[in-house]
Formats: sequence, C-alpha cells, structure tokens
Amino acid sequence: DYTGDLQIDQTEIKNMDNNALRSNIVYIDQTAYLFNATVRYNLELGQHFTDEEIKSALEKADLWDFVSTLPQKLDTPVGEGGASLSGGQKQRLALARGLLRNRKLFLLDESTSSLDKAGAIKVENDFLNQPKITIVFVSHQLHEENKDKFDQIITV
Repeated sequence: DYTGDLQIDQTEIKNMDNNALRSNIVYIDQTAYLFNATVRYNLELGQHFTDEEIKSALEKADLWDFVSTLPQKLDTPVGEGGASLSGGQKQRLALARGLLRNRKLFLLDESTSSLDKAGAIKVENDFLNQPKITIVFVSHQLHEENKDKFDQIITV
C-alpha cells in the first residue's frame, strides 16, 4: 500500500498480477544461492538458453573469461552452494542468471560486495550501460568512478 505512482512499462504495479510483476523484476542479493550442479544448470534453472545467450550474459557479468578456462566450461560442476567458486564468482553467476531472463527491473542488494573494487566498478558499469533495463543498486559503497552514471543517488 503506497501513494504515488510506481510503474513498469507505463503500467501501475498495483494493477499488475503477481506473475506479470515477477516476470519483469529480478532480485539479487549478496549471497547467491547455487545448486550442486553445473555452471549451465545454475544459469538456466530448468529453462533453455543458447550457448551464445549464456556467453553474452556471462560477459556482461564479467565471468566469461573465468568460465571459459574451466575444464568442462559451462558443464563444470560448481559444488554444493557453489563451493568451488569465490564469493565474487558466485555473485557474478547470479547476475548473469538475472541477465539471461531479460527482466526490465533489477534490484541489486549488495550484489557486488564480494568483488574487488575494479571488478565491482566494471560489473556496475556493465549494468548501468544496459539501455533497456532499470537498475536499483543498494550498496554501502558508492564508487566515484561511476557516480555520474546514476540517475539518482539516495543516501540514508
């Protein structure tokens, strides 16, 4: 219950059914959940995407260079909870998973917190340069290098 307007594609969200709302929004927090399965499975989650779509999403999330060096590439198991990956790699995998689904609104809650500064800036810039999506970053660290790319910064 709120006052004012909150719209996705000129449709007030109060007037959207839950399925339509979920099909437009992706939420990624700082602790990405990964299954004891392959990189591909953790990206697709039962849906099907081409290798080119997967590669594009991994490139945008700055993870393709790493995945391309794995012994079985996309078919390499990641272990329970992504045990074979670093915290930053898990976050990048979750970001790529969201990108694959062509959502219009990304809510990223500390989703680059496990990345080093250069990696976080690169991932943030890659998302900020996507012309057809809206991104809400929730973060304890605002990088001066990309501060001017945000439409609005709210500090609390």
